[in-house]
Amino acid sequence: MTTTQYTISGMTQDGQKFRPSDWTERLVCTQPEQLKRYSGHLKIRRINGIKSIVFDDQLKYTCSFTFDRLVAFAKTNHLIFTKEIIE
Repeated sequence: MTTTQYTISGMTQDGQKFRPSDWTERLVCTQPEQLKRYSGHLKIRRINGIKSIVFDDQLKYTCSFTFDRLVAFAKTNHLIFTKEIIE
């Protein structure tokens, strides 16, 4: 089964570090009951020293509102947004 993994980097497309520094925590509700709802499909990570949000296409079915909000946020703020197919 293939899965699509998305990464939103805390770096803008023009190479600037995105502010505020706690943007990932503000964007993703980190209360334990909320994180259970995402059931492992969404994670806050530090990739090459840059705060990032990593999520997969199953988040669409677990919480479509959160999936849509993350994609819209990345586009609106011109953040580096990558998509990778995982076999």
